[in-house]
Amino acid sequence: MAAINTKHRLILNFHGLGPVPVWVGSAERKYWCDVDCFKSILESISELSQQVSIEMTFDDGNVSDAVVALPALVGRGLNACFFVCAGRIGQSGYLDKFAIRDVVSAGLEIGSHGWEHVDWRRVDDETLDIEVDDARRKIADVVGRDVAKVAIPFGSYDRRVLQRLRRSESEIKAVFTTDGGLAPCRGWWLPREPYKVSWDDRTLTQLVTPSFSINNVRRPIARFIKRWR
Repeated sequence: MAAINTKHRLILNFHGLGPVPVWVGSAERKYWCDVDCFKSILESISELSQQVSIEMTFDDGNVSDAVVALPALVGRGLNACFFVCAGRIGQSGYLDKFAIRDVVSAGLEIGSHGWEHVDWRRVDDETLDIEVDDARRKIADVVGRDVAKVAIPFGSYDRRVLQRLRRSESEIKAVFTTDGGLAPCRGWWLPREPYKVSWDDRTLTQLVTPSFSINNVRRPIARFIKRWR
């Protein structure tokens, strides 16, 4: 058995689970995970966690977080963080305040995915303040506790977005991207590996024990460019 990796962890990122609703656009459909595939991934995590710590996150606050993910996770004793959009709470197809509280009551975490799921690079400073701070405060009012984790919509950021997040660093304890690859066991800026429908039975194992590839070379370069553009 391989020794566990104590320097890095794998943070998986899911979006919707189950049948794709008709209102979901083509660009987002490739991130929706079939229920059987999701359960198969959960079963694999126990074995692969002997090699590296594996964490799960869910973006957008889709209602499938409560209907599919929550019971599956609780039944296996697994934890996760659900990043919801403050402006979507209670809208059709998304978690309402009662479902969000059910997540917290079950011992799982709630984080912020902004207010309206917009590209933070494309908004003005006033809107960015709403996305970063006001969204966390509204979600905190729902759950009754501070919201200290943030996931960047679309994984889209630049130097301006990073500087704005740093201004709230005393309240934000971790920022999650979708840059891919392993994340450090300790860190404030954390890459995640988003699920795609192109995954097969070997994907999770390959993510846990990455070998040399062009993607592994490109990712640090892409992150550097995004931080300084």
